[in-house]
Amino acid sequence: MLNFTAFPVKKGFLLFSIPNILNLLSQQLYLIINTIVVGKYLGAQELAAVGNAGSIIGVFLVISGGLEMGCEIVIAKYMGEQKYQTIVSTIKCIILFAGLAGIVMGFLPVLLQQWLFRLIHLPASLWAFTGSYMAIYCFGLVFIFIFDILRAVLISMGDAKTPLFLVLFASCLNIGFTVLFICGFHSGVAGAAFAAVLSQMAGMAATVWAMLKRIKTFPLEKGKFVFPKAQLSELLSVSYPLMLQQGAVTLSALLLQIFVNPYGSEIISGYIAVNKILTFFMLIMIGFCQTLTIFTAANSGAKQFGRILEGYRFCIRFATVYVLFLTLADFVFDKQILSIFLDAKKYPDAAGFGTSYLKYSCIMILFSALKNVNESILRGYAKMKLFLLSNFSDLFFKTALTALFLPVLGLNSFWAASAISTCIAFLLSSCFIHDHQLIFRIKKQ
Repeated sequence: MLNFTAFPVKKGFLLFSIPNILNLLSQQLYLIINTIVVGKYLGAQELAAVGNAGSIIGVFLVISGGLEMGCEIVIAKYMGEQKYQTIVSTIKCIILFAGLAGIVMGFLPVLLQQWLFRLIHLPASLWAFTGSYMAIYCFGLVFIFIFDILRAVLISMGDAKTPLFLVLFASCLNIGFTVLFICGFHSGVAGAAFAAVLSQMAGMAATVWAMLKRIKTFPLEKGKFVFPKAQLSELLSVSYPLMLQQGAVTLSALLLQIFVNPYGSEIISGYIAVNKILTFFMLIMIGFCQTLTIFTAANSGAKQFGRILEGYRFCIRFATVYVLFLTLADFVFDKQILSIFLDAKKYPDAAGFGTSYLKYSCIMILFSALKNVNESILRGYAKMKLFLLSNFSDLFFKTALTALFLPVLGLNSFWAASAISTCIAFLLSSCFIHDHQLIFRIKKQ
């Protein structure tokens, strides 16, 4: 377990980020394998249905996502301050809150199913597949909530290896169950949903066990449980803006899904495949940025501001080199990468749209990586309003410009709008870091 306030910055970043990145890659890998299995063995309609179901379900995962990122910031700060008793009390409250929220959020999408389908202009041919997947998947939201949040707590404690093993365990189960249910039992999209629920349930149980084992290592005083009202208030004050941010991300994705749905199931499947690829490409940067957020929170709690500047500069340099590598891969291997998900001969329209979308998303990837580094500093310092302004600017301009460009640029609107919006958000987040004296304060110290 790493001490964020003591390890050599560059070496420590790599030691912590590598298992953290593998953790994220494992999560996305099983999603990608599921996408491949659904797309290759079931077809474009089923892939489009699962993608639309995922967009809707994402709306109801915003509470989990906000709490997950909030826990990383607050628990890391408490670790820097060595408030172990407070950490344990806060974790108990988090589990209770996450469980109740997961149950409520699991019911809502099923109850609102038909209204949501009409809202996103889901083609009638996809209603049955999408509804079947959603009904089963939403049953497991409570397990997903607890699983994701407790893994975030373990990471914020400086333990990136245990969450990695937990995700690998759940991912292997998910892949095995998906292949079994779809290829073996021929249960269609319902089988993919059952596979996800069963693997998340097992992952949650293993994570609770790992958390109990970790807590036993803390130097705790015996006594009655005291409800940590102040600490829970701090957690929610940090998590609430992050929930809004997660909600805005999901809403933006949903609106973009609405824009692409009228083009038909083949274009939808190409759009979903490229978004999976772009998300996978960005995972390494997301892992570094997650480390930077926790690192900033811990070192700000310990008043070691010089270390934060060193970590920030390291991430900026890494992001630039990494994106240049991705740009080369995008232009040289675009068709080969997309062929993993789609048969170009069988679905030529999807492949044509997908390759151009993937190739010209390089500009977006560069500014998105740099923007994420800046926003990690803002989150680590708990500058939540500034973080939201930066993030919302990206989402707003991406959605608005896509709608504005569609009549003129057609399907090229998706990558063009993303490139412009991420550039704007990067410039805005850079101004926030400098104008609010975060870097100035670091240099002064």
